[in-house]
Amino acid sequence: MDTKLANPRIGGQETDEPLLTVDDLRTHFAVGGGTVKAVDGVSFALHRGRTLGVVGESGSGKTVLSRSIMGLNIAANASSSGSVRYDGEEMIGKTTKQMRLLWGAEMAMVFQDPMTSLNPVVKVGRQLTEHVRYHLDISKGEAKNVAVALLKSVRIPEAERRLDAFPHQMSGGMRQRVCIAMALACGPRLLFADEPTTALDVTVQHQILNLLAEQQRDRAMAMVLVTHDLGVVAGRTDDIVVMYAGRVVESAPTDVLFSELRHPYTQGLLWSIPRTTQPKHTRLNAITGRPPDLINPPPGCKFAPRCPYAQDKCREEVPELRSSGTPGHSFACHYPVGSPENEAAFQANLDAGVPAALSAAGRAAAKEEVGV
Repeated sequence: MDTKLANPRIGGQETDEPLLTVDDLRTHFAVGGGTVKAVDGVSFALHRGRTLGVVGESGSGKTVLSRSIMGLNIAANASSSGSVRYDGEEMIGKTTKQMRLLWGAEMAMVFQDPMTSLNPVVKVGRQLTEHVRYHLDISKGEAKNVAVALLKSVRIPEAERRLDAFPHQMSGGMRQRVCIAMALACGPRLLFADEPTTALDVTVQHQILNLLAEQQRDRAMAMVLVTHDLGVVAGRTDDIVVMYAGRVVESAPTDVLFSELRHPYTQGLLWSIPRTTQPKHTRLNAITGRPPDLINPPPGCKFAPRCPYAQDKCREEVPELRSSGTPGHSFACHYPVGSPENEAAFQANLDAGVPAALSAAGRAAAKEEVGV
């Protein structure tokens, strides 16, 4: 049986309309100390066959964003508002029972840690075949054939023998390949890859990312690649959304973001990428400070306490997303990188001895190397 299964819900021809449209999505969690605004007004659109990179450090809201779109934030203290339209159909407000019809068949997720995604006491073959039979009306024998074909498609050697293996008997890279096979089993049109390579060594990371790209091309899927590393999304995405403290601070086509970045946080993420040209034991270029408390965030721009360019206006007024003038490129900053106002703000902070500015000044070599 062909593993590139046609989805029974796809009836018409493809249109120019986005497959996924997210508009002012907010996901909050009520906790003892107040309300955690994990996702706070995120908007973007994604067309079929394209890859969106969602980038930000831990706690920026990337994973909650993905889970909110898929309807996986089902805890009693979680609430989502705004709009998530998949293929023209509103997702916010759907019940878990309604979403189960879409999970696997229409949208799927590859999670960060395969050991928490796979049942450790159930053989890989059973987990794959049960998943396939849940969504497709096929026999056990047909499901086994599909499972073998899926494992082969993600380049697992001796695929038939691996059906009898438990997850702990496989390497981390193999387990992640099984998770990818399971996510792709029913031919979803939208795939979320949430930090899919974090727990893997560098060589295996490269293989997994190449595998995801190959499967996406073969299946014409849309994909959301969630990561903290701008280096991962540099050559593997069409567009990038940069998140900080639950909000989008910059979004652009990938090539535009790297050549015309405007937000200081994006610049800090880029500077923090290790360079192979640097001598051994070179100190990494970390962003100073810590992410804000999402229950009681500071007024104004949430990045202001860590920003080398922040002025009084930044600490008082929340910057709204605005266009850079380049199609598809927007940012939320009062003193955007590369502007005369930014240079004046930086010099003023240097003269005042602001720690974040002094730290950024010490990274001048990194700035020249990446050309921003």
